[in-house]
Amino acid sequence: MAQDGIIGVHDLVVHDYGPGRLMISLHAEVPASVDVMISHDVIDRTEHILKEELHCEAVIHMDPVVTDDPRLDQLRESVKKIVEDWNEKASIHDFRVVFGHTHTNLVFDVVVPYQVKMTEHEITVQLQKRVSEQIGKEYFIAINIDRKYI
Repeated sequence: MAQDGIIGVHDLVVHDYGPGRLMISLHAEVPASVDVMISHDVIDRTEHILKEELHCEAVIHMDPVVTDDPRLDQLRESVKKIVEDWNEKASIHDFRVVFGHTHTNLVFDVVVPYQVKMTEHEITVQLQKRVSEQIGKEYFIAINIDRKYI
């Protein structure tokens, strides 16, 4: 997060295979409006810094995020609130929108707290109901459930 050009981080996984064999993988959110080659350079430099400072191999996946579209920003904030109202410890990431003629798909990942024992289908049904009620029936969610390990 200290690197200019990285606006968010999620899905951090630390792989510890013993002394001198530490690996980190994560997703770094970058502004979609920035040239992909510039963002790629930021990611490469960040991997190098992590190797030098933490003595580990790092693999960073680049996730572009639209940050300059008021309509998309409003939808993202509405969905974020719906998810947080559903469970205050839940969060979203990788939010994008696919506008269509008859409906609009809201595509995102939901990070579900470890304590939630509902199935992915049950979570999706509950969140879809809330989206339909609070944003509109023309919005459909396509979500991926990420479970917290702790």
